[in-house]
Amino acid sequence: MALVPWDVHLKSGQFAVYAAALMAALVTSVRRRPRRAAQAPPAPPAPPQLRAHVVPTHHTPADAEHTAAVTDLCTCVAELASDLAKRYGGEI
Repeated sequence: MALVPWDVHLKSGQFAVYAAALMAALVTSVRRRPRRAAQAPPAPPAPPQLRAHVVPTHHTPADAEHTAAVTDLCTCVAELASDLAKRYGGEI
């Protein structure tokens, strides 16, 4: 480097600073440009709506006590299902 004159050192240093400033300006301008919106990934399929399996009722015997007990049991199950639907229905 001792054989290279000082004015060459000065010019090469100026050129290096100019190149660094130019690169910095290019990089920051690229970052500021709005990017095209990438295609959004497809939305996952909606979860299937859960439906209760309904078993058709069978004929109850003519016994009044048995019929009342079955009717009471069906009423309790219906109320329980209604309460559970109100409680957990909004969490899907």
